[in-house]
Amino acid sequence: MQGRSREGDALRRFRRDQSGTTAIEYALIAGLIFLALTTALSAYGDTAGSLYNNLSTRFLAALK
Repeated sequence: MQGRSREGDALRRFRRDQSGTTAIEYALIAGLIFLALTTALSAYGDTAGSLYNNLSTRFLAALK
């Protein structure tokens, strides 16, 4: 009978322990932010690159 109470106590302590949950939540948030940035850069990277290339070409032409 005593073995069961030890297991029950360990299970109750495990359920109450929240020391790692905050770190896991922050890791998930950071992962989602990274995923959003990667998606946005892959979707708009070419457009932004051509915009800056066009501006650079016009700026150099204005200097001549």
